[in-house]
Amino acid sequence: MLSKAIDREFNSGYCFPYEIFPESVQAIIKDGEDTIGFNPDYLSAGILSNCATAIGNTVTLFNGSYTSQPILWLAIIGRSGIGKTHPLKFAKKPIENKDTDSYIEFQKLLENYEGQVDKKGSKPNYIKSILEDFTPEKLAESLQHNEKGVLIFKDELIGWINSFDQYKKGGDQQKYLEFFNGGTLSVDRVSKPPIRVEKTNVNILGGMQPALLKAMASGNRADDGFLSRFLFVYPTNIKPNLFTGKTIQPLYVDNYKRLVFNLFDAPTTTLKTTDSQIKIYQQWQHKKAKDCYNDDLETLIQSKLETYVWRLALIIEMMEKAATNKFNETLSDQSLNKAIKLIEYFRINSLRVYDKILSSNPLDGLPTNKIDLFNALPMEFKRLDVLPLFEDHKIKGGSINRYLGNKSLFIRVDMKGNYKKKFN
Repeated sequence: MLSKAIDREFNSGYCFPYEIFPESVQAIIKDGEDTIGFNPDYLSAGILSNCATAIGNTVTLFNGSYTSQPILWLAIIGRSGIGKTHPLKFAKKPIENKDTDSYIEFQKLLENYEGQVDKKGSKPNYIKSILEDFTPEKLAESLQHNEKGVLIFKDELIGWINSFDQYKKGGDQQKYLEFFNGGTLSVDRVSKPPIRVEKTNVNILGGMQPALLKAMASGNRADDGFLSRFLFVYPTNIKPNLFTGKTIQPLYVDNYKRLVFNLFDAPTTTLKTTDSQIKIYQQWQHKKAKDCYNDDLETLIQSKLETYVWRLALIIEMMEKAATNKFNETLSDQSLNKAIKLIEYFRINSLRVYDKILSSNPLDGLPTNKIDLFNALPMEFKRLDVLPLFEDHKIKGGSINRYLGNKSLFIRVDMKGNYKKKFN
């Protein structure tokens, strides 16, 4: 369960620390919030995921013990209708446009190939980076043709998860666990040539409603490490999306597009750590490992965050280099410190998610104003008498009846508007 200290963190508005990004990226996140109303946490996560995808297999990081790839699994948590999808779709627009151009080129090459009487060379393949509607075989083919890797994008992650083993019994979830570390993909097919990809790079980005978190943890996913591999973005700084009639400044959009394309074109390299960075990591890791040691859940979360620190340091460093389009093999202390700062944001979000999964409280999943209203209501009350409380908590009209009709929270005593809370 969440400690009081963590509750205080949330109540104080602990937000995605987007100051870790280059100034050009900070500008688009701020402008996106001011003009379109994009939640900065959601947009920041979308940008982070797409930059990781743009880097792909081109760049790795060696920390003296093992090599890290820019692979992120990001789950964006929020109830339906609060604006999760739009900032994510905006963030993937540069890569989506690149996929569109690739498809146009593929169609031209295919038409030329099909027009040959004596077909020479290999049949062209469509190389794409973002997969939304696909089968396991199509995923394998995409990884075979795209050396950089792919981004799996899903509006609702639970739909994708529930589709596991739809085409062939057993193995989908285990295969994704192997993808998390860039494992080898080998597929033997009956009527087509086999597929083998020595080093995979599969990023995942998608949305999830709080009420479905328990479903995400079911089916052994909480036990086999699948759930713990996700970084969660579960912001408390949600605001109503109010129409402004404005849009993000074209200059900021162009700068972001340029940064993503610079990452795509970055030279193949391996970033090397210094003694200073090893010491920074050791100080953080030793302290956190000791702090978490006596709690199984916190130990589980810590073990995955240790993996993610180096991946995030790689991505943050490459974003800085791409902002100026000047690349080299160095990793700065600053990028590692920024990665650690971001990791602590993800830690708090993970604890909040697990608190929802483990809790049996019927209030879980309700927005804050409805939880506060429930706590403010007396144990027994008459509807007419408490209408001012509903007004104070911004619940009006038909929402009042729907709220009082929640049988897990209230008992309707009679037909005269008398109610009783099921618990206090």
